[in-house]
Amino acid sequence: MRGCVVVGMLALAFALLASVPAHGFVCLQIAGKCTYWPQRGATLRTFLGSPTNPPLANGTLTWDENAITAANDWNATGASFHFNVEVGGQFNDPCGRGPGHACPNTGPVGDNPVFFANDFCGQGFGDIIELTNNCAVRDTGAMLNAPVFVNANVSWNAYDGPIRVVGGRVIHEIRRVLAHEFGHVLGLDHPDEKGQTVEALMNSRESAIDRPQADDISGIFSIYPNAPPAPGTGGSGCNLHAGPRAEGLWLAGGAMLWAVGRQRRRQARRAHA
Repeated sequence: MRGCVVVGMLALAFALLASVPAHGFVCLQIAGKCTYWPQRGATLRTFLGSPTNPPLANGTLTWDENAITAANDWNATGASFHFNVEVGGQFNDPCGRGPGHACPNTGPVGDNPVFFANDFCGQGFGDIIELTNNCAVRDTGAMLNAPVFVNANVSWNAYDGPIRVVGGRVIHEIRRVLAHEFGHVLGLDHPDEKGQTVEALMNSRESAIDRPQADDISGIFSIYPNAPPAPGTGGSGCNLHAGPRAEGLWLAGGAMLWAVGRQRRRQARRAHA
């Protein structure tokens, strides 16, 4: 059986129990299992290139530099997970299905491109500014790939601090949005969408938060622990162990969406075939 889940960008959380936990991080799930990378790492290949008029506001010359920095924000947490980022190379279009695609619209196993796109495989972005399409094995939750689509139709820059608005137009900040999306790639979802109130990069709303916070760090350590969890770090994360890969079973999901205007992700859509 195959399951398909498309989740919106910056915001998603799981069950809120009788009392609100100190940490509200949540993992992307399929069939009740957290999705995760058994090899405790993933390679991102960035094809974002350079802006028309460099440098960007933070002094960087390329969008790719900010993708590398966003990945390193997660690497710096000390969890037993590591992003490797490569710039350029062979681009495999993730759109489509069938042979060569781990899941529909995700491309080959292990291929995680990060790129500007005018739409999501023929579907307009609407008010979405980025989308991550996660593919995982249904029986185990083992991740197969997770391409990141960046909306090329909105205004981007790279800067720290509060979200900037120029002439009534939001200037979205590439590094924090990518860091949020990469949180989806590694297996985290939005903690604020189930009523949890926490300071987190993984919340669904674009904000002045531009680095992983304590809640986000608790989340990555929950999925990829290298030490016992700290006291009081509750939440709906999971401690996972690599299992055998069930070929032919998959989940397409984790679509993370930054919303222009509302600045929150769309409701998750689920389908079974």
